[in-house]
Amino acid sequence: MRTVAIGVIGLLLGVGLLASELSWIGGALALLAGVVLIALGLTAAQRGLVTLRARAARQALTAETLQDSLSARTAERDQLERALASTGDIVIALDRDRRIRYVNPVAERMLNSEDRELSGAPLLDAVEDPDLYHAVRLAVDDGTPAVMVVLHAGRRYRTVVAPVSSIAQSGPWSVVLAMHDLSDLYEAELARRDFFINASHELRTPLASISAAAETLEFARKPADAQRFREIIQSEAERMRQLVEEMLALARLESGLTEPEMEVVEMESLLADAVESIRPQAEREGLSLLHTSLNGSGATMIMADPELVERAVLNLLHNAVKFTDAGGAIEVLSELGDPSDPAPMVWIRVSDTGIGIEPAEQTRIFQRFYRVDRARQSGGGTGLGLAVVRHIAEVHGGSVSLQSTPGAGSTFGFSVPLAQQS
Repeated sequence: MRTVAIGVIGLLLGVGLLASELSWIGGALALLAGVVLIALGLTAAQRGLVTLRARAARQALTAETLQDSLSARTAERDQLERALASTGDIVIALDRDRRIRYVNPVAERMLNSEDRELSGAPLLDAVEDPDLYHAVRLAVDDGTPAVMVVLHAGRRYRTVVAPVSSIAQSGPWSVVLAMHDLSDLYEAELARRDFFINASHELRTPLASISAAAETLEFARKPADAQRFREIIQSEAERMRQLVEEMLALARLESGLTEPEMEVVEMESLLADAVESIRPQAEREGLSLLHTSLNGSGATMIMADPELVERAVLNLLHNAVKFTDAGGAIEVLSELGDPSDPAPMVWIRVSDTGIGIEPAEQTRIFQRFYRVDRARQSGGGTGLGLAVVRHIAEVHGGSVSLQSTPGAGSTFGFSVPLAQQS
């Protein structure tokens, strides 16, 4: 633009010289120089404009590329946040000062953050575990990862302490904690271990009796003694068989391997069959056995697995016979559950006039291998029958109940769904 301005000045000078007739040659030269300078200036300006347009186009392309990159990064960030929010594990990100910079929703629930702000809070304020804090400090200072078990609010968490050293100097995150709840697995492992310990103990007792009776039988001289030892062996062998069957049934129910084959069953006939099968044993023990129908027609239909329901009833009847003295009474009855329940249930109960159960033991009575008044059990029970009843009720969507008064008898019950009648 400076060249054009000089050319205009040359034109004006040439016009002035020609108009004043001072110098025709000087005016012509000035005009010629002005035209040349203006032409050169305009050419240079055009070239500059083309250059500016090209630069602007390149800048626009760069801005578009940056926008695409920013959009991609934003989409990746949103996808990462959705992934962290949907995971069942706890994720906590910390800065170099061991302060919380990010928690996913699971971590918020675990840390009970409704009444406090977690962002920016020190880690020790949220998780009071000195060992975890020490591991985080090592991860921040030395980049040392760690795997540990953290106890918090009665739960066990397998925790991975992962340093983010590559971006620690420039990004807000320095360490990420990933915590997986192991509490259910830990409790299941404890239950499994206790199960095998108890099972081994329960099997050891009849095995010892069988071994002792067999050794003594070898030296028995009197037929009556030999018969008595044979009866001991048979009795203990039967006890072992029952224990193994109960263990297998319980294992299948707990593992989900036994799926109930649900069908519409007439409850009253099913209960009557169970009562009649146990009646000879009850009569040998001097007990009266009564079955009370839910209604006069005896046509109560339930949606259940008949074999499992009959097994539960027989387990309750065997317990009632075992813990009721001669002259006592056992009754099998049923009653409808809450009529307002959207899934109506029916309760099957077995009531006896036996020894009853102390209140302190009633909360544990449905646990595996738990038995009351062991001294009064001549043959010994398996301690699994009531646990099997509880699991049978649960696979039908029902529950169990117990009402008992020491010295006045007990009433055990479990619920199964009624068949929906059209």
